[in-house]
This record gives sequence, C-alpha cells and structure tokens, in this order.
Amino acid sequence: MASGKKVKKIIRIDKESNSGLSAFVERPVPTENEVENFERVVGQEIRHQEIDSKLTEIYSDKKGALINVKKMTVKRRQIFMIKIFKQLFTVVLLALAAYFSYFYFFNRGNDMSGLEFSIVAPDDIKAGEEFSYQIKYDNPTKFPLANIRLELQYPDNFIFSSATMDPSSGNYGFNLPDLASGASGSLLVSGKIISPADSVNVISGRLTYIPLNFSSEFKKESSAATVVSGIGFQVGVESSNTAFLGQNNEINISFFQVDDNQLGDFNIKFILSGDGISSFNDSNKNAASSTVSSATASTSSSTRLQIISEGAGNWLVSGLNSETASQKLAFNYLFKNQPEKTDLIIRLEKKLADGQTYTFWEKTLSPEIVKSDLNLTLFLNGSKNNGAASFGDTLNYTLNYSNQGANSFKDAVLMAVVDGYFLDLSSINADKNGEIQNGKIVWTKQELPALSEIKPGDEGEINFSVKLKNYQESDFGNKLEISAYSQYGIDNKTVAENNKSNVIVTKLNSDLILSEQVRYFNDDNAPVGSGPLPPKVGEKSSFKVYWTVKNNLHELSAASVVLNLPAQVSWDDSVIAGVGNLYYDSSRHAVIWNIGRLPVSVYQVDASFSISVTPSAADQDKILILSPGSVITALDNETQSTITKKTSAKTTKLEDDDIAGLNNSGRVSQ
Repeated sequence: MASGKKVKKIIRIDKESNSGLSAFVERPVPTENEVENFERVVGQEIRHQEIDSKLTEIYSDKKGALINVKKMTVKRRQIFMIKIFKQLFTVVLLALAAYFSYFYFFNRGNDMSGLEFSIVAPDDIKAGEEFSYQIKYDNPTKFPLANIRLELQYPDNFIFSSATMDPSSGNYGFNLPDLASGASGSLLVSGKIISPADSVNVISGRLTYIPLNFSSEFKKESSAATVVSGIGFQVGVESSNTAFLGQNNEINISFFQVDDNQLGDFNIKFILSGDGISSFNDSNKNAASSTVSSATASTSSSTRLQIISEGAGNWLVSGLNSETASQKLAFNYLFKNQPEKTDLIIRLEKKLADGQTYTFWEKTLSPEIVKSDLNLTLFLNGSKNNGAASFGDTLNYTLNYSNQGANSFKDAVLMAVVDGYFLDLSSINADKNGEIQNGKIVWTKQELPALSEIKPGDEGEINFSVKLKNYQESDFGNKLEISAYSQYGIDNKTVAENNKSNVIVTKLNSDLILSEQVRYFNDDNAPVGSGPLPPKVGEKSSFKVYWTVKNNLHELSAASVVLNLPAQVSWDDSVIAGVGNLYYDSSRHAVIWNIGRLPVSVYQVDASFSISVTPSAADQDKILILSPGSVITALDNETQSTITKKTSAKTTKLEDDDIAGLNNSGRVSQ
C-alpha cells in the first residue's frame, strides 16, 4: 500500500453463527441494471442538494436567515451617474427659483421702458359710418411718468369728429396727464372713413414720456388696421365699348342693393381725356325740378333721386335709399377731337362743408373712338349701351345710318353681325329683305334701293331681331353673352373693317325659373285639398299651391314671389317655406314670399300654402281662375339687372294634377 495518511478502521464481527466467510460468499452479487438504478438515484440526490443550497443562498438575508418572500421588498440599484444628474438638476432648479424670486421681489418695475401702449380699432366698417379708436396706456413700472405726449397718424381718408380729450395740436396731438405707478388711462377718438370697399386703413400712434426725476425720454409705438367692408350700395354702369367722335355718347349709372347708405348725399364726377365734355341727359329730367324719375311711371316725387349740377362734369345726387334704388341716371359725353388717350373716369365722391372731397368709388372706361362720315349706330331695345337679357327673350335691334360728310356714298353695303352661343339663328328676322348668312345680315341696293346712293344729310333705319334659346343643363360652361355690331362698305359687298358701329354686348341673366302648381292630390296620390271636386255652389273647396324656384348660374339678391289672388279666392294659411318669409298681405289680397339672397350653391328652394274658393250661384258652370300667375323678381348680381318671370294662370281644372283631372271638369256644379 502506498505511503500516506493512515485510516483507522474499526471492524466489528457479530457473534452470529453464520457471520463467517462462508456467509459473505453466499450473499448474491447485484446485476448491472441494479447498479445503474443505484447510480441514477445517487445523482438525483446530489442535484437536489445543489439546488437547495443555491436557493438557500438566494433567499437568505445577510445574517443567513431565510426571507419571507410574501413580504419581500425589492430595491432598485441606482446608477451612480443618475444620482449625480438628479442632484445637479435639483441644484439648478433651486438656483433658478432664487433668481426669479430676487427679480420679482427686488427688481420688479425697474424697467422704465415698460409702459404698455395699444390702439384698438374695429375690424371692419361701412364707408361713412361713425366709429371710435380706443387708445390704451398702462404704467406697470414703479416710476411715475410725466410729459406724456400722444401723436396719432390717421388713415388718409379718416375724418375726425371728436375725442374724449381736447387735442393740443391739430386733431392728432394730445398732452396726456401724468401717470402714477400702476395707473392706466384711455382715450377715445371718433370719426369716419370714406374710402373704396375693401380698402385697408391703418392708424399708427407714438407715445413719448419721461419718468419722474429722469431726463431721458422714452417712446412707445402702436398701430391698428380697419377694412372698409362696403359703401352701403352697389353701382352699375352701362356704356358702349365704342364712342363716336364729335357725337354724344350715352352712359347709364344706377345704384342698387342699398342696404346701409351711411354716406348720404354724394357727387358723380366725370373726368375725360383731351377736350372731352360731359352732360346730363335732359330727356330723363323732370321738367318741374332737377330730379330723375324712376323707371316706373307711377313713381312719386318722394321716391325719386335728386340730381343737381355743381359745375362742368359734376352732379350732386341725394335721396338714395332702398325705395329709390335701381333708377338709371343717363349722362352724355363727347370727344370733340381725337384724344391721345380715350380714358373716361367716373368717380363717386363725398364732399364736406369745408370743400374737402373723398373718393369712395371709381371706374375707368376706355372706349374705342370711331370716326366716319357715314355714321352707323346700333340700338338694342332703344339703347346703344351694353345691357342684359334673359334666356328665351327676343333681342330687337335697330340700325341707324346717317351721312354727315360732304360726299355721297354710292352702292353702299350695310352688314349687321350678331354672335353668341345662345342665339337661335333660325329665328333671325330682318325687315328690308336683308340676306341672312350664318348670323350675318347683309343689305345691298337690291334689298334696299336707298343704298344706291347715300347723299350728304341722308339717313335711314333698319330693324332686325333674333331670339335667345332657353337654357339647358348641357349648356353649362358656355359664354353667357351676345355681341352685335354693324359695318358698311361700298362697291358691291366689300366691307370696310375700320367702319364699324358701336358694339353692344348683352350679358345673359341667370337661369331663374319659377314653377307653380295648384293641386288637390300630391305626388303620392294623397289628398292635400278638401271639399267637393269640382267645386260646388255654396261649398268650400281648398287646394294646395306649390312654388319651386330654381337658379344655377349667378348669385341673386332681393328675390321675391308675389301672387295676387283673385277676388273669389281666399287665403287658407298652412304655410311651409324652406327659406325666407312667406305671408299673406291682406291689404293687397296677395301672397308674398320674400326669399332674399339666392347663392349659386342653393340650386332649388320650395314653398307651399293653401287657398280656398266658395263659388256663388253666379259661378255655376264656370271654370274659376285660382291663380292669374305668380311673378318672381330678383336682382342678378353679375349682370346688375332685374330678372322678372311669370307663371301661367291656374284654374279649377287643376292643370297640374293628373289624379284630379280624371274626374274633374273644373266647372262649378250645382
């Protein structure tokens, strides 16, 4: 046995009879399978002991005692840099708090330039409307302020009226009272602005002051802007694109959509290039006074615009309100000689008592000057200016020719041209047997013998007409205007290009449509009327009236529908109106629907109401008129023209009610 530590062994021998070598030898030897099972059991026991040892280490505290995991508190380990950052952040916060505390409690109000100054103005106003600017100033410093001086620079078109403090210089400079620490003050300056619509008017101000016991002057500035939203009405101008040299040329001026005229009286002024002159058209002048009559024959003197001349090219207009709106004032202008520029300026001004004038509307026209010994003048419905028409209308033209020269025109040729998508060329009708060629009408001496020779001083007149087509939805996008002019030539059909008449451009009104139905049954065949059908003598029958208004092309304003009821027809109420106000006017025995504005985004509006009739014995066997036709009027904001449409008459036959028409003759029965 190798050398090493000796192991002391104790061997006990039982004193048993069979404990000898023979007994040991007799014991059985384990099999290989039993040995493998024994080794596996021993290995599992060792692994369990290792796991228990490690778990014991994990769940033991520093003293070796086991931890109760139900009450275990887990603590995160903080990184060293995070601890440093938190400490640094805390220090910075404390420093900032200390700084602001010092600034607030010990340095507050030391800024002598801390005066607060502002000008408050309305965002928008109407031209001529009285309003006020509010000037505010506040002293948040701890110094009293003295020698406070306010200077305002008003917009160019501002008219000063008053202030809550008397100005010390002009209407713009104010010496304000001293201002104690923490005190504030204000000043109101009132006036009005007369300038064009959409103009931006800026007021600016400068406030200077000196802190008490200081010699340095400080300055503050502020400004504000106000937009003129409108002049209170719209202005329409009708004129021709051409002007005859040496002849009177007409311009029509009208005022409409008068909603808030703050300007009162105003002047119309004409400014012409060269030696041009202007005059008021006496044909529209009332003989008894310097007034212009409304287009309506029954217009009284209280609803007339007053116009008074105030010198060459200048007229004073007064009395403009909603009742006198849409009247046309006709003026003439004349170019004596060919000017270098053909500008014609139309200006609306407000003239004050001190003679100062303020322009609030202006338009410049540049007509083409026409010079010819054979003058051609084209008229549409009696006017040679541009105008407006509605779909389905008939355009009636008149061509005047006049030889104002010293020479004769032999074998003259006259031609009229009308052009536009909505012309019904097949409807052209011309007197004097003119030859029609695709929108052109030509007259020669064969059709008009007077054209063989037009001697000096000779003149003549030719009439022709053409109808406008009705609007269809497929026509959307086509140009909504018609143009017409005439030319002349000599020697058969050679037309001189530079010998042209005035050009008349006719704008087409919006496609306003009013439909009216009087019914006993609705579209679902349900009764909406009551009483006998057809009506009976002495018994009441009621009917439903349906109005539908459609508009697609232009925005309309002041739209209204009026139905003047026949004497035997009564108003039965039951009003339904999608927009506006529908009511019965007993003084007129009329149903009125005031719609107002109709934008193009609103394609259709509807309304309905009930009427009734109680026939008398004299009405027996008669067909009664329930509606003589309703009338719709509206102002087209694009063409500046009033559209008027009327529906057809409706009777007790109920022409629009198919169900009622099955057994209804419309005749009053006994």
